[in-house]
Amino acid sequence: MNAHTMPHSLSQSLSQPMSAIAGDPVRFDRMAGIFTPAVPHTAPSDTAVLLVSPWGFEDMPVRRFYREIAEALAARGIASLRFDLPGTGDSAEVATDIALDGWLSAIADAAREAGRLSGASKILLLGHGLGATLALLAETRVANLTGIALLAPVTSGRIYARETGLWWKMIAADLGLGPDYTENGTLTIAGMTMPETIAASIRKLRDADLKLSRPLAVLAVCRQGRDSDGALADALATDGATVTRLPYDGFDGLVVNPLISKTPAQLVDRIAEWARSVAPAEAPTAAPEAASTLPLAGEGYRESGHRFGEGGRLIGTFCQPEGDTRGAPVLLVSTSYDRASAWANSGAATARDLARRGIASLRFDAAGIADSPAKPGDPAQMLYSKSLDRDVALALDELKAMTGKSAVLAGRCSGGYHAFHASVANPRAAGVVVINSYAFVWDESQSVEEALKKVSRPLGDYSKRAMNPETFRRLLRGEVNLKAAGLAILRLVVAKTYNRIEPALGNLSAGNRLKSEIHAAFKALADRGAPVVLAYGRHDPGIEQARMVFGGDLTGLKRYPNTRFVSLGDSDHNVTVPEAQRIVIEEIARVAVEAGAKG
Repeated sequence: MNAHTMPHSLSQSLSQPMSAIAGDPVRFDRMAGIFTPAVPHTAPSDTAVLLVSPWGFEDMPVRRFYREIAEALAARGIASLRFDLPGTGDSAEVATDIALDGWLSAIADAAREAGRLSGASKILLLGHGLGATLALLAETRVANLTGIALLAPVTSGRIYARETGLWWKMIAADLGLGPDYTENGTLTIAGMTMPETIAASIRKLRDADLKLSRPLAVLAVCRQGRDSDGALADALATDGATVTRLPYDGFDGLVVNPLISKTPAQLVDRIAEWARSVAPAEAPTAAPEAASTLPLAGEGYRESGHRFGEGGRLIGTFCQPEGDTRGAPVLLVSTSYDRASAWANSGAATARDLARRGIASLRFDAAGIADSPAKPGDPAQMLYSKSLDRDVALALDELKAMTGKSAVLAGRCSGGYHAFHASVANPRAAGVVVINSYAFVWDESQSVEEALKKVSRPLGDYSKRAMNPETFRRLLRGEVNLKAAGLAILRLVVAKTYNRIEPALGNLSAGNRLKSEIHAAFKALADRGAPVVLAYGRHDPGIEQARMVFGGDLTGLKRYPNTRFVSLGDSDHNVTVPEAQRIVIEEIARVAVEAGAKG
């Protein structure tokens, strides 16, 4: 391996100037985590906090919440570690027959790692949702535990399984997925399936199983209208725990689509204050130890946590082939506020599949998203912002520095927009794969929030849904907003009519100006010979702008011989369908090999 292909080690990234509360990506016991040290010059604590992640869809909006809790703890002198359970996020894949005991042992291993990295002799556990329940079940395995924070814990496995199934059915229905993707007999949500051996144990859980083996400090953050949260707090207090209760104000605004999720900022501070009250100022009893610089090794790949950008403020994962490297490296650009491992863990899965084909990649969180700290001065709404373009450009430069090669960019939805935008703006981009993107060029006169509200599905999709019996069942249950659907259809009809007369308006039309800008972007890529792939589901709403620019049958793309259109069939916008995921990976790999052959 030469200097161009060797990833920056963690020790190298730590030598960069750091933000005071930036986290460091670590790998241990085939798990991935983020260690956040205490802010220098604060009164240090001999207690570190281990944050146990929830599972499935809930992990996506909670990820930023956990990072903000870690930052608040650091500001109070408390180090913390948050990590992905085996088989989730950026941790290594696991055997399908892994038992619940494997997850509980992983929590104990992570607690030891938190102590080792911080030098602290005592541990606090904090969990959200199923993560809170797992923390409670792992309590006996953490000998130096002094307290536990339980945020909206699962107290009935049967109810949790039922609610997860119903939640997934609602998400899948909105995505246009059929029952094949919602009814498979196990715990599945957002394209993620819990190993059946663990799911079977979770379904058997009862509130009577949730006990403490010793008196501990407990923080119970209870949801309004969920009597089970308060009942568990009462039971733990009866058993001798010192229980502090907080209302979970903002739960409903947090655990939703990451696109609109809002962190309960006041609760972050109250949690950190509780932790400080049970972890007083007391210098750690041991010197902190350095994190391992060994990569996480999986089947055909090696992954290292990576920090880059000014002050090392951006957190990512560099994935390399186990053997020889071929083709151009790939920059995987995340969608909106999703963490880099992505919906259905597709970011991690794509990177690892590419590595098995000999292709290196970098996936990362932009500023203010998931694990990367926010940058002062950035807009509150990051979607389609220049600040996100800035971070994609930084990642493109970083990947070039790491590998010595120009990279191909790939992204879905808003990630596709930013990948396309960066490929046009940066001559060092070797090609781009755009997946289900709503836009190629953003009309800055539009409010992002308003534009998202007005996103309409193609007329063909409404026809398809109208013939679906489930649509009628949802209509009878009052789950279909007829007014909104009618307005969306009306907008599409008006748009199609307007598109017929718009060419005669020339530059008087904002649409014509937008088309000209998009054609100029495609021409710039064609002039450079950079391969471009547009991949869309047959009924994806994002295809409407492509049709507006290139014609209903997309024949206008023939002007650009470097560009090809690929159908993802009946896949949903999030590319949950496995066959569509396979097509996307095949196209990214093909473009990477083609671009690599050119230079």
